Amino acid sequence: MNATLEKPAPARAGSTITAVDPPQPTVTSTAPGTIPLTPPETLTHETPSSSEQEGTIAPSRDGGPQAWLVVAGSFLIHSFAFAPTEYIFGIFEHHYQEVYPSSNASSIAFVGTAGSAVTYLAGFLAGIVADRFGFRLTAITGTLLMTLSLVLASFAKQLWQLYLTQGVLFGIGASLAYYPAIAVPSHYFTKKRGLATGLAVSGVGAGGLILAPLTQSLIEKTDIYWTLRILALLCLVVCGGASMLIAESKVHVEVCRSVTEADSSAEKGVVKETSKEKPSFFAALKVFKDPRFLSLSLAELAASVGFLIPLYYMQTYAVFVGVPVEKGALILGLSNGASFAGRILLGLISDYFSNVKVLFICSWCTAFAVMVLWTLSKSFGTLLLMGLVFGFFAGGYISLVPVAVAQSFGTKQIASTIGLMYAAGGIGMLGGAPLAGFLLDVTRPNISYLPVTLTAGATMTLGALCITIWAYLDWKMNRVRRVRTMDTL
Repeated sequence: MNATLEKPAPARAGSTITAVDPPQPTVTSTAPGTIPLTPPETLTHETPSSSEQEGTIAPSRDGGPQAWLVVAGSFLIHSFAFAPTEYIFGIFEHHYQEVYPSSNASSIAFVGTAGSAVTYLAGFLAGIVADRFGFRLTAITGTLLMTLSLVLASFAKQLWQLYLTQGVLFGIGASLAYYPAIAVPSHYFTKKRGLATGLAVSGVGAGGLILAPLTQSLIEKTDIYWTLRILALLCLVVCGGASMLIAESKVHVEVCRSVTEADSSAEKGVVKETSKEKPSFFAALKVFKDPRFLSLSLAELAASVGFLIPLYYMQTYAVFVGVPVEKGALILGLSNGASFAGRILLGLISDYFSNVKVLFICSWCTAFAVMVLWTLSKSFGTLLLMGLVFGFFAGGYISLVPVAVAQSFGTKQIASTIGLMYAAGGIGMLGGAPLAGFLLDVTRPNISYLPVTLTAGATMTLGALCITIWAYLDWKMNRVRRVRTMDTL
């Protein structure tokens, strides 16, 4: 193949750079709509990141004021979007039992469960809306719905009204705010993508740490109704301000979605420059044809079933095996702290090593913590070890999955891809905790947690197997690219 050294032509503003093949050192392209290739090393004077070495071509983008403001906005949205339905809902549940004394604990808990599940299930459309109409507008709309839902919940007189307000409506609003927030760091970071995403999702832990005592203090000083109204105002200020910081990049990285495409594209050896088009609903659904997407979605479905079970039952199990209540609460708190650390530290590590390998390790270590350590834990020390291992690696798992999506599918429709994939996780979250409660009730009067721990461990192990399949498929496609590229030289 004849090749001459030529300075790359600048991409047009608002264009989408589609990377179909690792760049060749010197190429002069004569086909219309193509631009010459220059190695990423030539552009950045740095060693390519692991994702670039594995076949993903990315523009030089790793920092700057706007990029870190985007991360800050994502962090703030994460800090609130899951709080009223997950991380501080236990406080609401305790006081709702006094407000609705005729309702049992499980029916009240369904308010939070419904809200959390809808947040993920609505991702089926929320991600597509974000890619279609813009991250900022979508996040602002979600913020307004979350604010409205909490105000309406403060006027609820019956439990079913809480299902519709603090549950379903808040979940829809949180979904519209969350998917732009989880997708946007990948638009601005390549080499530091793991760290940026880890910092963004760590907002969940920070939000729970701050909002839990604040909510309890507000209830004690006012009442549950005014607490909901104050939290609504806080949501409007925090998430509204954060939404203004969220803005998608105009330049995207798009990678091949199948080995077949990689085969044909490698022979051409070009980077295509195409006009930026708004993704359609049906275009987003094409990702279902990719076995890598299906394996990641199945991993989310399986892991989501087992993920909430330790969080919901770790403390009650501690009391069951004879650990004092306060030490059981300490284990849960330290586990959440380990999760916060894992999101950031493992995200940082993935930037220096292969994200595929780190995610692979996280999935199997999380499964080991639940299946083996939890099942064998009979004392405070062993249960604390389980909580720390589970929290640390589960936190890393959560932060690295969006990075894996960007690596495998590019950033052009990343919100749509993540939303479609996380919708499967919503199904698992909706059924995981109730399933564990059912298994626990089946063992009465001689209560045994063994079916609960084995079920959670089995689903986490299934999720790890699916991650392994994704890692193999991703490696196989990148290997084909490299081989085809060498053949064209």
